[in-house]
Amino acid sequence: MTIETKLNQIVDNKIENDLDSDSESVDLTENKRQKFPYKRIGKSFLVVAILVAVFTIVLPTALYDRIGLVDDGLIFRALFGVFMFCLFICLINIYYLGGESQAWDADTDVNDLDFSFSNVIAIIGIIIEFVQICSFSFNATTPFLGSEALRHTNYIAIPYSEGISFKVMYWVMFAFAFTPYIFIVMVRLIVHIMTRRNGEDFTSQFMTNHQQNIYSVLWFLVNTMYLPVIGTMFGGIDCTFTDSEATLDSDPVTHCLKGLHVPYIICSLLALVMYYPAASFAQSQTQSISDIKFKPRIVFIFAQGKVILAAITVFATTLSAVYLSAVIVVNFIFLIINVLLKPCLVEWVNRMRTVFFSFCLLTTICSCIAYGGVDQYIPLVLLIVGYVALAVCFAIYYQIRESVILFFKSKLFKNQKSTLSSSQVANP
Repeated sequence: MTIETKLNQIVDNKIENDLDSDSESVDLTENKRQKFPYKRIGKSFLVVAILVAVFTIVLPTALYDRIGLVDDGLIFRALFGVFMFCLFICLINIYYLGGESQAWDADTDVNDLDFSFSNVIAIIGIIIEFVQICSFSFNATTPFLGSEALRHTNYIAIPYSEGISFKVMYWVMFAFAFTPYIFIVMVRLIVHIMTRRNGEDFTSQFMTNHQQNIYSVLWFLVNTMYLPVIGTMFGGIDCTFTDSEATLDSDPVTHCLKGLHVPYIICSLLALVMYYPAASFAQSQTQSISDIKFKPRIVFIFAQGKVILAAITVFATTLSAVYLSAVIVVNFIFLIINVLLKPCLVEWVNRMRTVFFSFCLLTTICSCIAYGGVDQYIPLVLLIVGYVALAVCFAIYYQIRESVILFFKSKLFKNQKSTLSSSQVANP
């Protein structure tokens, strides 16, 4: 009877496990089925974006001598705007609505980080990202004491100035736009060569030991070069159109929609089609190999915010009010998202990013004050005092926060306990 009982238990457990497995398989299949329409819509918009890119190249150049330059410029800008919109909708459907909500085990919890190559690279990338985003707070049209020197940090985000610098950096960044693909192909080739020379076991062990380091380099390159590549490609599009001439703002000797500018248009659109989606995906997914993990969908939102910052820097630098308003809105959104949604798995990284985004927001506010025409030393004084005040406030808050939370939890527990005791006495 005991043997029979054990056999029955084994059979029951197996049936239960099979049912759980079937249930998980059904859930996974249903999840993929629900996301399939989004990916199909995204691919459709990618095709539309490519078609619009062709029109962006052909139509304005064909109309160059047939209509006024200002009207031709409006057509060119409208087509480019439609192209970017289609590309954006494509990414939302494929990587946001049709993508994974997380890139790691939901039960994973990391706060104490090992001193590893991938973690160090992630921290360096976060610091560079802060410098890049903060650099947009300094605008040439709203100078204050010390801002001119600080404004040079914007070259880390948009790495060129007018003239020959742009010509050099443009082709460097254009080549860099293909690095995600080149990197993956190189890794595949190395793996193939190692497998042929040393066997599958050696290659498998090598990839197991070094996969984190390899893909952390890819994440670092994509994360730190996202703004420079996107911003420089925008620079190949940015033109000023008047009744008499059309010139490229990044290189005023280049005439728009003809000659050298046509290769700029073709290469910019090609690079944006190839790099913008790949980099958005790589930023949100490859970081999962590090201990410092971010929610992919939140990373995707941050990436689009960076695109907005690059766009306003290239296309609206001289429009001071529009520029500063856009920067302050983006910085505020970044701060709110970081505080409320806590995108990083590591709590102290969320705290560090909260401090960073607070500094960015304060810096932009100081530039807004300078735009009001006050004495040039006032924004600098406010900036220094504000940085010190924020640092002290955050330090005090993070020190006492746990104690305050524990205090209120203990008070709540005591109140619940006393309420429960009272109810038991009233109802014996």
